[in-house]
Amino acid sequence: MANGRFVKFALRVLLSVSALAGESAAQATFVVDFGIRGGAVATDSHQLVRACCGAASVLGGTFAFNLEQLRGTIGPTIGVLLHDRAEVRFEAVRRRFGYRIENDMTFGTFSQHILETTRGHFWQYPLLATYRPGYGATRPFIGGGLDLGGTSSFTTDSQFTSTTQIPGGTPVTTTSADHRKESSTLSTALYIIGGVDARVSYISIRPEVRYLRFLHVEDFSSATTAVLRRNQFEFLIGISVHPFRKD
Repeated sequence: MANGRFVKFALRVLLSVSALAGESAAQATFVVDFGIRGGAVATDSHQLVRACCGAASVLGGTFAFNLEQLRGTIGPTIGVLLHDRAEVRFEAVRRRFGYRIENDMTFGTFSQHILETTRGHFWQYPLLATYRPGYGATRPFIGGGLDLGGTSSFTTDSQFTSTTQIPGGTPVTTTSADHRKESSTLSTALYIIGGVDARVSYISIRPEVRYLRFLHVEDFSSATTAVLRRNQFEFLIGISVHPFRKD
């Protein structure tokens, strides 16, 4: 039910901005922007922590999870500003992530230490529409959009150290390793954004706040749920140049 209300609200935002864009387009004025954007995600997820901790407690083991500091997002952008009001923008956004899991299990005379290190990155492709009212070089804007299909790619290196205590004898220790490379598809995501667009000559600077909601987090791989939650907030800034315009 909550998802349905959010989708309806996001669609209303998109339709409103699209209508404004249509009115602006009729004025036959547009500016093409090319640039780059970078940001920092304000929320992380620990869903994988809760799942693994629960399993470890049931089995009688100990568990440790260390999430590496997210390195932020970065990527190119291209946009079209219509009649100095409405804008349609496409982005390709990349974010790296990494985490480490250690798990110790003991069953009688047998014990095992597992160390897993996962590192990878996401690619997301948001299509956004915004509207900036008023006049002047610096104005606020608001809008929304959706992701056209994100992907994640990651590798996991695992080390297994097993020890068997032989009664009256010397413990026997064995080690093994595993390397896996995987990829997955992210679910549809919806955006609501707002910020300030400052345009000076051929340069635009856009600080903004972005709210992102994934519709189906439960479909993510375990590596993805380690660093993403359904609701994400991001603070970012975009810098672009607009050498092409038509009046």
